[in-house]
Amino acid sequence: MNVTMQGKYQARMLHHAALAACYVAFAGASPTAPAQGNASSPIQLQPYTAPDQSASAGVPPGWKVTDAAQTVINMAGPNQGETITLGRTFIARNAPFQPGQRAAGADLSMPYNATLTQKFTMIWQQGEALGGQPVSQVTFTSATPIQLPPALGQCGRFVASSTTSQGAVKLMGAFCSLPLDSGGFFKNILVEAQAPPDVAAKDAQIASAVFASYKVSQAMLQKKLAPVTMPKPAGGGGAMPGIIPGLKATDTFANCFDLTILRDTPKWQLPVECGGTKPD
Repeated sequence: MNVTMQGKYQARMLHHAALAACYVAFAGASPTAPAQGNASSPIQLQPYTAPDQSASAGVPPGWKVTDAAQTVINMAGPNQGETITLGRTFIARNAPFQPGQRAAGADLSMPYNATLTQKFTMIWQQGEALGGQPVSQVTFTSATPIQLPPALGQCGRFVASSTTSQGAVKLMGAFCSLPLDSGGFFKNILVEAQAPPDVAAKDAQIASAVFASYKVSQAMLQKKLAPVTMPKPAGGGGAMPGIIPGLKATDTFANCFDLTILRDTPKWQLPVECGGTKPD
């Protein structure tokens, strides 16, 4: 695991507009930063699609994609320490956390009942430990929960700061911890940007535009959100290809994740199954 830790405010935003409130708190940026394709945007993004066709996003001038696969797109800016991570997934085993220790079949061990900020901090520290760096602390300026039905896990937006081997860094993003599965595993998904303090304000609008341009197909999103340990078929028989018990639950979670985390849809526009008031 290489961890460098690192709404729908406009209906016309492309598929995945996200995290605008986080950017406002981070650096005073407008929550309605134009998305890719808006001619009025001061940031002209270059369209990019991952080689495996799993995701796409716009790349700002001077930035470059460092790797992309399985719905994840990582970018680096022209200044040292500027990074954007889209859709990074960390698999955790429900067990006590020890920095630098890998768990069988997972990126790390950490308690499932820990808070979102604690989980984010443990993932950050795991990356430092695996990279041979001293473990640092993460200071949260804000941590705002995103209301979801408990069965869909926990999600929240955050603004934070920490240190890396290059010095101080500002962080902002959204973090989700998915439900614990029958094997004791759970997925954690991160959408995040970081920058040195002296360029953080400028990068806030850039990051907002990039997040607004990020797109993942519904099929890939369902795969990403599926449990690590799949449920056994009822009756002990083999599951038919493409048909698994709990498929509706997976569909629901993918839909709710898309609407709440990626699109940032207001609660009054969310269906009841996603914690809103609109009929399903």
